[in-house]
Amino acid sequence: MFAEINKEAFKYLPFVLNTVGESPRQRPINHPKGIFCHEFIWVTRGIGHFCVNGEHFNLEKEQGVFIKSSVSHSYDGDDFDTAWFTFTLNEGLFDFLSVPEFFRFDVPSSLTSENRLLGKFANGDSNVISRSSAGYAHTIELLSAILHPSESPETTILRFLESHYAESLTLDMIANEVGMNRYSVCRYYMKKRGISIMDELNSIRIAKAKRFLRYTSEPIEKIGRMCGFESPSYFAKRFREASGKSPGQYREK
Repeated sequence: MFAEINKEAFKYLPFVLNTVGESPRQRPINHPKGIFCHEFIWVTRGIGHFCVNGEHFNLEKEQGVFIKSSVSHSYDGDDFDTAWFTFTLNEGLFDFLSVPEFFRFDVPSSLTSENRLLGKFANGDSNVISRSSAGYAHTIELLSAILHPSESPETTILRFLESHYAESLTLDMIANEVGMNRYSVCRYYMKKRGISIMDELNSIRIAKAKRFLRYTSEPIEKIGRMCGFESPSYFAKRFREASGKSPGQYREK
């Protein structure tokens, strides 16, 4: 778990990461007046009973809720696990995105692993500025993936790739997201982005792998699997093509 309450930073930074972590066997929580920061929390095992702003509901695995600061909330359950992060943020961004007091969401497939990465980074060789930058990117990506107001097919595809890069994706699966067939979606994406969909997916996977290699001590083979590469040899091949180095060389440097 990472926790930091840097009141001095609140005065100067538009975003401050406060806490990141996971709670096996989540203990009961009751904040009748809310807390000073905003919170994303989601269930990773079991079922939790939540009450936010007077509304009662259950959350199961891969379901979560966002709660703004000062919003009344409580949660408990017989046996469930959670992951979460909290932060302070300039309210102007919430106004721009029309973020409500709270909302429930389906958890993007990569969220828990990305949250662990953020926690390891925050607990490692970082400072309040670098944590602010990493936490801001984490939050914006999540808000965009969940809320995604009216968007073009190009943006929908890119968001889908960002959210599902760890999975074994096919062109048919991607095309289905925007109601096209595989041939039409390939032509469309190449015209809009100047890159094929699968090359875009590979680029995203390599970028994610670089972050895991840099900020975690996970085995290289495991990182390859976490980023959607089915075999260590294929991961090494594509990583070297993209970076000019093997994953091991990249980590050492």
